[in-house]
Amino acid sequence: MQHNLTSARAAALALFLAAMTIGPDALAAVCGDSPNEIVVRISNLRNGTGNVVAELYPNDPANFLKGRARIERAVQPAAAAGTVDVCLTAPEPGTYAVAVYHDENANIKFDKTWIGLPAEGFGVSNNPSMTFGPPDFDDAKFETLVGATVVPVEIRY
Repeated sequence: MQHNLTSARAAALALFLAAMTIGPDALAAVCGDSPNEIVVRISNLRNGTGNVVAELYPNDPANFLKGRARIERAVQPAAAAGTVDVCLTAPEPGTYAVAVYHDENANIKFDKTWIGLPAEGFGVSNNPSMTFGPPDFDDAKFETLVGATVVPVEIRY
């Protein structure tokens, strides 16, 4: 009896670990067939209300976080608290940065308070410190190669 219980636990652990590792087949399920897919793995969502918005920015430090400079924007329902994957497509392999926000009121706008502070959860690639304002491009940049790239971003409220 003890051997069967140990085997069941080992099998359950193996399934859990397999689910935590994202492979090419799992990436294809999240994204499409483009060779330059970026899976933005957004964590720390406090609820499943509204949308999650991810924006891809080019290697242009002077225009990082300026809406007119973004290459792509993806909007996905915030299905649940915790973690959600959003897919973006880079035009080619290279250097990019990602900004994300939890649009809880679903107005497709990054809301701020009357004094200009974020009113919604947000984050950027590499999860840099943002104590005295938004991060620089150099703190958020990452490299993509041919194939899927997974970029973790933690939402801060």
